[in-house]
Amino acid sequence: MEIKLYEDWMKPQVTKLFSMQYERPEEEVAVTMENFYEHPFQKDKCIRIVSMDGDKVTGFQSLFYWPYQKNGQVYNSFQSGNSLVHPDYRGKGIFQKLLNYLDEYNKDLKIDFLMGFPVQMSYGSFMKNKWANPLNIVWHVKFLNPFAFLFSVDGVISKFDKQMKPVDQKIPANSYRLAKDAAFEKWINASRDQQPYCFFHYSEGQNAISFSLKTNKRSRWFNELIIGDIRTNSSDEVFIKKAFSKLSRKAFASLRVTALTIALNEDSALPVFSVIKSMGYVSTKKSIYFITKSYGNNKDIEDKQCWVLYRSDVDTW
Repeated sequence: MEIKLYEDWMKPQVTKLFSMQYERPEEEVAVTMENFYEHPFQKDKCIRIVSMDGDKVTGFQSLFYWPYQKNGQVYNSFQSGNSLVHPDYRGKGIFQKLLNYLDEYNKDLKIDFLMGFPVQMSYGSFMKNKWANPLNIVWHVKFLNPFAFLFSVDGVISKFDKQMKPVDQKIPANSYRLAKDAAFEKWINASRDQQPYCFFHYSEGQNAISFSLKTNKRSRWFNELIIGDIRTNSSDEVFIKKAFSKLSRKAFASLRVTALTIALNEDSALPVFSVIKSMGYVSTKKSIYFITKSYGNNKDIEDKQCWVLYRSDVDTW
């Protein structure tokens, strides 16, 4: 079994693997992978590793460029992405071998650090490979209207902005925050299928804040409005609380939102967690694993207080 970097001629085999696993047409999978991995922003940066049995692709692991910044420095950081082993080759330790390849060639691949949000099934494998789990981002919910299910959640988007207004973010010192520049935004927007996104902006004097939102029909009775990202130039807790209050009122006025939800790092240096606690957001039992692996001197990525994380930090947002 050989572990090596992905080459273009392997695309049909990788596409077929994912098509079989997720029961999606190969043509659809090919378009998704093309938009995500072959976009100019990502093509020469992302890392794709395969296991080979002769000319047969038996496993695939991707890590896409997902740049975090701290104190003005942008890191060569990568998020663990698609992982899959051919059904006939499972139970042979291939996933571990794919991860070991990163350990062996991290300098050649110019990796500062890796991070990810694994599902339960793969979490143990990452821990076995000596990744760290400094924190989990925890879901919180604020109930608004128990009768919102009487209305379609699709009508929520029209009540909010269609585009995010730019805000010059104030990132706490020594905190890692995803560096979403224009090139990043162009790629991520092009790579995603049509999704029910909308935005809310609030400003007061020099203070400004923008919320990225997404609607979701969680069940027949639950119309969800997810707060996926928050960008603000202020650390003023009073201002942030006022912005959350304005957002709640607007969502409630639509009559279509059962609850606002948010997943975040409760230990972030920004006061968002203390704000939502004071406003009656309730912590749920659900959370998302957050894992890291450093290949440099930045061991502080294992410090939970050094991360500003929301649901949109996960590539599936």
